[in-house]
Amino acid sequence: MKIKHIFEAMKTIGLTRSQMEFSQVWLGRSPRYYSHLIATNSEPGLATLCGISWRLQRMQLERYPAMLEFKQALDEEIVRRAITDRKTPLR
Repeated sequence: MKIKHIFEAMKTIGLTRSQMEFSQVWLGRSPRYYSHLIATNSEPGLATLCGISWRLQRMQLERYPAMLEFKQALDEEIVRRAITDRKTPLR
């Protein structure tokens, strides 16, 4: 799942108005963080994905069916990355 898809969906349904707001409110980062991701063709780190998931969890997603689908896909991505993003072996 691409962060651009999440931003576009949230903007379409009115959950965010700008890239700066999305960066601060939804990603929990600096106002230019999302712009940086776009400029560098990067995706957010695992901690940032967990933050988005947590914020979505606190909403009444039944009112936003598209966001419910994104939340499920996001949770799957978090699980996948939590398994594959290890930098040091566990002992």
